[in-house]
Amino acid sequence: MRTMEPDTLTVAPPRPPSLRFRATDVTGTMEMDVEDVQDSVPAGAVARTLAQRMELPTNVPWALRDDRGAFLVDDRQIGGQIEPGATVTLTPKTHLG
Repeated sequence: MRTMEPDTLTVAPPRPPSLRFRATDVTGTMEMDVEDVQDSVPAGAVARTLAQRMELPTNVPWALRDDRGAFLVDDRQIGGQIEPGATVTLTPKTHLG
């Protein structure tokens, strides 16, 4: 009987899924392609990070609105709310009333 040595295979740990999309500020003057966001990150954290990258005021709460016009839910994963290649707009949150 012949025994075989198991093949040794080195597998790199899987990379977290990332999301690629386009972001613009509410005035449309700043745009950026975003390629390095993990799809499991909450949308609110992504909004804060994009505001910093665009050098927008940090004392303003920011939200993301997708290209269909719906605001993303801050505490839900961004990957569950937009499709790859989507466009989102960084918008200041307003509390009226």
